[in-house]
Amino acid sequence: MSDTTPPNVYGNIVKPGRMGILGLPLGISLAGVPLVILVVLMLTQSWFLQALVLVVIGIVLFALVNIRRPSDGRNFYERRALMFAHKRSVKRGDNLNIGGPTGRAPDGTTRLPGLLAPSELSTHFDSFGNEFGLIRLKAARHYTVVLEAYPDGDSLVDQARINSQVDHWGAWLADLGVAEGVIGASVTVETSPDSGLRLARMTQNNLDPQGSEFSHAVVKEIPARFNSGSPAITTRLAITFSGKGLDKDGTDRGLQVMADEIGNRLPVLLGNLFDTGAGTSVRACTAQDIVDFTRAAYDPTVSAQIEQARAEGGTGLTWEDAGPVFAAKEIDLYYHDRAVSKTWQMFEGPRGQFGSKTLRPMLESTPGVLRKRVTILYRPIPAGEAGDVVESDINNANFSGSTKRRPSAREQQRLAYAKKAAAEEEQGAGLVRFGIVITATCAATTDFPRLDKIIPSLSNRARLKIRPALGNQDVAFQAALPLGVVLPEHTLIPDQVRDWI
Repeated sequence: MSDTTPPNVYGNIVKPGRMGILGLPLGISLAGVPLVILVVLMLTQSWFLQALVLVVIGIVLFALVNIRRPSDGRNFYERRALMFAHKRSVKRGDNLNIGGPTGRAPDGTTRLPGLLAPSELSTHFDSFGNEFGLIRLKAARHYTVVLEAYPDGDSLVDQARINSQVDHWGAWLADLGVAEGVIGASVTVETSPDSGLRLARMTQNNLDPQGSEFSHAVVKEIPARFNSGSPAITTRLAITFSGKGLDKDGTDRGLQVMADEIGNRLPVLLGNLFDTGAGTSVRACTAQDIVDFTRAAYDPTVSAQIEQARAEGGTGLTWEDAGPVFAAKEIDLYYHDRAVSKTWQMFEGPRGQFGSKTLRPMLESTPGVLRKRVTILYRPIPAGEAGDVVESDINNANFSGSTKRRPSAREQQRLAYAKKAAAEEEQGAGLVRFGIVITATCAATTDFPRLDKIIPSLSNRARLKIRPALGNQDVAFQAALPLGVVLPEHTLIPDQVRDWI
């Protein structure tokens, strides 16, 4: 019996922000008020020429704010600020990181650079006695646990089952907003050429000594024949908890307290993932797992050795060994050990509706790439704040449409989306901020002219707009790793201020 269930469509994605006059951000609109007052005062004094010059200057300045490149969504000021910040970083030498005994680290180790330099990794056990690794950023009071999933895929799966899996995934994200202390989550799908070691071990371990010579020859030929071009796909989730206490200062609750709390909640988080398509074998990564895949991310050329060592008893690497010996940040590239990476970030999501298989072309392996990571970053909005957020979106959409005699189709659509989000929030739906980061790692820079065309084309098929992380390649590289880096938590400007500007 064939499945006639139609695929669900999804949408209602609204970019955060407070709109002002003429489509400008509210902060920019308010900044123009003193200019208008000054022009009026000049006119009262009959300074017509000076007022005209000031108006022309103001129009040019505001035009440079509002005119954005379609390719990257940045205005003139943002592009100049990125170039200036990168040049200052190069002048100070902050774009270079050298580890090891002759490096800059005081203890002579190869720690992770950047935001994860002060991180700590420890081993703990959940309420069922299962081991898991916990990443701690003491200054930010962040605690991250990493999960590894084994999705079954959508081959030979009925559409009704796929719709159910997506619904359960949405419910799982909504629960993160209800759960206290979860400030971020991410899903990372990484593709890389398979080394063939697992297939070779599987065939050798299942070889019957009593079998015929023909069967032995066939089994020995399988790894060499079927390993060529086959990709290895891994899926990992990172959940970041806040360790801030309930007191006024928000002091850190401490490693042991947070480890006990996360250990008690971990089995529930794992159990709720089974119906989302993540597979029935979802497990928490141990500390050694986290160290090994982090080391392979910074130097993909040793991934085969790491895989072989893990099969023979373990790598013996520590968290202090997981970073690169050498790393250098350029304006649009990131060099690390014997590889070079480029990271793109989403700056505009789908405007209309999309299906459950929209991201599939982007998640598939790309030829000629050592590793490709597609990471979806989530920041659940607490359930207690969701109502205020949807009401603010409705007011913002109403104001944006009221500034024109005939609101545009996009403004009308934004108002309809805001009202629909409010209705769904009343029924228990959750609100989540999200973004997408894509990292491609190659052996040489000569591969990137080709990837600069391939990666954006894949995002276009997914109805996303992406741009290179100019001047922030090292930070974006870490954000794409499943290590719990919640970027907005490390900035000086809060979300409320960023929405205004």
